[in-house]
Amino acid sequence: MNDISWRGIRAFIYVSEYRGFTAAAEASGFSKASLSQQVTNLEKTLGVQLLHRTTRQLRLTEVGEGYYRRCKQAFVMIDTASEWASRKTSELKGVIRVNSVGGVIGEELVAPLIMSFQQQHPGIEVNLEFSSIRVDLIEDHYDLVIRMGNMPDSGLVARTLRSVITRYVASPTFVEQHNKIIKPEDLAELPLIYGSINHWAMKRGKERRIIQVDRGMKVVSGRVMRRAALAGLGVTRLADVYCQSDIDKGRLVEILPDWSEQTPIAMVSPPVKHQLKRVRELMNWISGHFEENYLQLLCPGSSN
Repeated sequence: MNDISWRGIRAFIYVSEYRGFTAAAEASGFSKASLSQQVTNLEKTLGVQLLHRTTRQLRLTEVGEGYYRRCKQAFVMIDTASEWASRKTSELKGVIRVNSVGGVIGEELVAPLIMSFQQQHPGIEVNLEFSSIRVDLIEDHYDLVIRMGNMPDSGLVARTLRSVITRYVASPTFVEQHNKIIKPEDLAELPLIYGSINHWAMKRGKERRIIQVDRGMKVVSGRVMRRAALAGLGVTRLADVYCQSDIDKGRLVEILPDWSEQTPIAMVSPPVKHQLKRVRELMNWISGHFEENYLQLLCPGSSN
C-alpha cells in the first residue's frame, strides 16, 4: 500500500457511489471536508486525477472508474474475509442476498426452496429479489444470482441446474384456423403474443431466423402470455415450465417443434462469497432439490 491510506480509499468509494461529497458525508457519517481532504490526498499519492469536480456535478475520470471497481472488489474481499475470520466455520448464521429470475421459476420454484432452507437453518436470513436483467454481483453486493442463459464470466463460481426448453405454442382452435404454419416465416403474418423483446431469434441446428414481433399482444408476463394463448389470441413463445402441462392435456399445441430451444439455468456466486459456508450450503440445497421440484412444476400431480 506504500503511503496510500485505507481511509482515503474508503472516502473515495463513498464519494464515487453517492456521486457527491454532500451525499457521501450524510451516508458515511464523516464530514464533507474530511472526505474531500482524504480524496485529495489519495489523488496526490497516486499521482492521478480520480474525479472531475465542477460546481454543478462530480464524475469519475476514466482512471477513477477503473480504480473504483478494483478498490470495491478488494474491499468486498476484505469485508468477507473479516466476517469469515470472526465466525466459527461450523456456524450457519448471517444474511444471504439472492437475485433470481422471476416468474414461475423464481416465485414457485426458487422461493419455496429458499423457504425450506430457512426452515432448516433459522440462523440464516435470506434477502430474495427478482429481476430479469443481468446484475453485477460485485457492484450490487449479491451473494448468489440465479439466471437463464450462458454465463460468460469464468471468474465466477457457477453451477448449471438444468436446461429449460422454450416452445412455440397456440391453442388448438387457433392452429385449426391457421393450419399452414410450417416454417418460421409463416409467423410474420399471424398475431403473436410476446414480451419485452421485439424479435424472436429462432434456431434449428445451424439455421437461424429472425422474426419481428410487432403485431398481436405485447405483455411482459409469462403467466398472462399463457392465458392469452389459451384464449386463442395467437402464437406465443414460452418456457416449458409454463406450458408443458397444457401441451400434455391438449389445451395448447406445440408448433414448429424443430425450432424449440434449450437454455441453461444456473446459479452464480463470486468466489469470495462462495467461501462463506452459508452460501455454499444454500447452493447445495438448491442444486440438490431443483430438478425434482422443476419436474413437479412441469407435470403437476406426477411423482415421476
